[in-house]
Amino acid sequence: MFLAFALITLGAAFALFMQRNAVQAGLCMMLSFFGVAGLFLLLSNPVAAALQVIIYSGAITILVLFVVMLLQSHQEEPAARPGLVQKILSAVLVAVLALGAIKLVFSSSALANMPLEPPNKELMTLHKLGEQLFSEHIVALEAVGLLLLSAMVAAVILVKKEAQ
Repeated sequence: MFLAFALITLGAAFALFMQRNAVQAGLCMMLSFFGVAGLFLLLSNPVAAALQVIIYSGAITILVLFVVMLLQSHQEEPAARPGLVQKILSAVLVAVLALGAIKLVFSSSALANMPLEPPNKELMTLHKLGEQLFSEHIVALEAVGLLLLSAMVAAVILVKKEAQ
């Protein structure tokens, strides 16, 4: 099952990267988010899986698609086509970086010390999530709340300046 969800996530992310149509790229992003939710289920965390589906696959994807559709009302000049040298150099760079990342992962001490059997953990519930958020992570929760509030105020100020 892990391999299936990992392939869905990575395949959808790769398809997102390769799309030229922004709406289809948004739908690929949603499929990738569903794959991540499946990975959360495999980690015995149904709360995170449900939040992943509700928040990211639902709200964030709809928001991205809405913004993309709003911004595509005007025509832009076409981007310059990359030359053959640029394509070859970028393919070589990607291959070198991928091989370096693979070598780094397989030579890490964390991989060598990783147990082969899955951990025997109890399920995460909403009650436990709430207790952790409001006890151990209260400062981070408040900081995120203030950041979102300031972003919302800044968006309102920018819209009001453009309307005047």
